[in-house]
Amino acid sequence: MDKNPAPLKILVVDDDEALLETVVDLLTVKGGCEVRMAKNANEALTMLPSFTPQLSLIDIRMPGMNGWELVKLIRQRTTEHKIIMLTGSYAENDIRAAFASGVDGYLLKPVRAALLYRLIDNVINNVPLEQQFTSTNWTSE
Repeated sequence: MDKNPAPLKILVVDDDEALLETVVDLLTVKGGCEVRMAKNANEALTMLPSFTPQLSLIDIRMPGMNGWELVKLIRQRTTEHKIIMLTGSYAENDIRAAFASGVDGYLLKPVRAALLYRLIDNVINNVPLEQQFTSTNWTSE
């Protein structure tokens, strides 16, 4: 990831605690980011008034409010907040929903560090979703 003077603020929302810890470790220790984590959408919404991330990584399928509902609520508040869907879903309807919802990126689980860093750079630098999807998710490292 690019070296910025101020650390990138990132919120990671996923109900899988092991994945949360892995992603937070990749982003804080190796990526130099300021990261907060939430185990569900409601917890994330509670954090947003006091923590303003530049980017959120959001799982699609979570108990209670799902990732798409969370994206909709975030987008009602701001369009400047970058969002990457972080999911194990290869389902065509989820991929189409990502394009339609206006999210900025789509990353498939399991998370690979090099792809995560590249996708974050692409999103922060406003690379179009269609271009990221073909170049980031399907290349092997």
